[in-house]
Amino acid sequence: MNYRGHLTVGIAFFLAAYATLLFALHIRVSVADALLGLALCEFGALAPDLDHKSSKIHRWSYAGSAFAGVAVFLALSLKTHDFISAGVLASIVAGILALVVFLLSNLKHRGFTHHAPGFLLFVLCTFIAMSFLRNSSFLLLPSILDFSPAKVTIFGAIGYLSHLIADAF
Repeated sequence: MNYRGHLTVGIAFFLAAYATLLFALHIRVSVADALLGLALCEFGALAPDLDHKSSKIHRWSYAGSAFAGVAVFLALSLKTHDFISAGVLASIVAGILALVVFLLSNLKHRGFTHHAPGFLLFVLCTFIAMSFLRNSSFLLLPSILDFSPAKVTIFGAIGYLSHLIADAF
């Protein structure tokens, strides 16, 4: 299945999960939870193919690592006005992300990332990242961006599972 198919299946799974949380389980989902959850669901729908060098997500991932570094730099430098520390931390974040992408690209396609250990690692990393973003002292989130790390991680996990299920057919 190509990336468009995985994105489409990811949206369908997102809508099903959103409806289940809202209507069947009566769990409130804020606008921020839904929007960030949709973005993470779509990322999760493509994430297992990070191990495939010709996949769209793999080709976008190095630029995404640099973008994350710039975002960290801007957030920290605007808050602390310490450009050197912000630059060092931003470089570390971008470097770690690029290293992870590089390591994943050297794995066998449909290996680690298409099985339970890859899924569990994705969920763990997503929850840690979302918790860090939510509780970070250097980000002053307006109330409209108040999100639940657990809820958005669930949406990311749903997206990842949608990829694995779609690949089974």
